Amino acid sequence: MMKDEKHRAGYAHEMVMMNLAVFHLLLPVAALSSGYIIILLSLALIGSAVMIFWLAYKVRNIDDVEFVKTHWKLAWKRYQLLFITYAISTVIMLLGWMLASLQADHNMFNIMLVVFSRIAAAPLVLMVLVLFVMETTSLTQAKQGLLPK
Repeated sequence: MMKDEKHRAGYAHEMVMMNLAVFHLLLPVAALSSGYIIILLSLALIGSAVMIFWLAYKVRNIDDVEFVKTHWKLAWKRYQLLFITYAISTVIMLLGWMLASLQADHNMFNIMLVVFSRIAAAPLVLMVLVLFVMETTSLTQAKQGLLPK
């Protein structure tokens, strides 16, 4: 196997890891610790979406050896796990918003929204960390010329 093939296979995993690190960890933390929440979270959302759509495009249009295609497809499957986690977090947040809407006291409404937003964020943070570990393993496999199992 050529070194170039290993590099092309690993590039998919590097893109996922960069997306996770920058747009799911770094920018949200910076947003929540600064006064630029809307701007930074919007930038994170747009940047992440661009990278995800680009990877989806590449997976559908890749014309390469099977080793490289397999690693790109695996990276796409990892994004699908992230989408599922986003759906779960959205359901949790919607449930929290519905329950909070039943509160007569406006302060209790705000408290419940904060609590449910933290609960909804937990699966996302955990999945990002799990995916980061999985992608690190896959990147190592790609660099060694191994197909994922």
